[in-house]
Amino acid sequence: MRLQFSRPLHRCPYYYELALKRGLMEERRRSPRIAVHEEPAVLPVSLSVRVMDISVNGVLLQSNRALERGTRACLRLNMGGTPFAADIEIQRVSAEAAGEAPYHLGATFVTISQEHRQLIERFTSQ
Repeated sequence: MRLQFSRPLHRCPYYYELALKRGLMEERRRSPRIAVHEEPAVLPVSLSVRVMDISVNGVLLQSNRALERGTRACLRLNMGGTPFAADIEIQRVSAEAAGEAPYHLGATFVTISQEHRQLIERFTSQ
């Protein structure tokens, strides 16, 4: 899953830079760094989920963490002993109790290979 930081990165090193200027710390970096102003950053984050049900169009997941509608991720699992991976987009988020875990995440497949589509068809027809 992806996590986007809303705070600009150039605000993070303030105290570090101040300590360097005042001689409280020694610079040990081998190469110079430059502040990045107002550039968004994306950090891929792994999240364990439980697959509740699956079809060729999408999947229902259970998670201890809510995700925003529209979040995209790569779902990876083993289906009947066969590795499966597909890009998904969260379409619906609900909780058993308002705002409390577990959360149910309804997602559609954004990209899925023909091979993995056939794997789901075989798996659901058993």
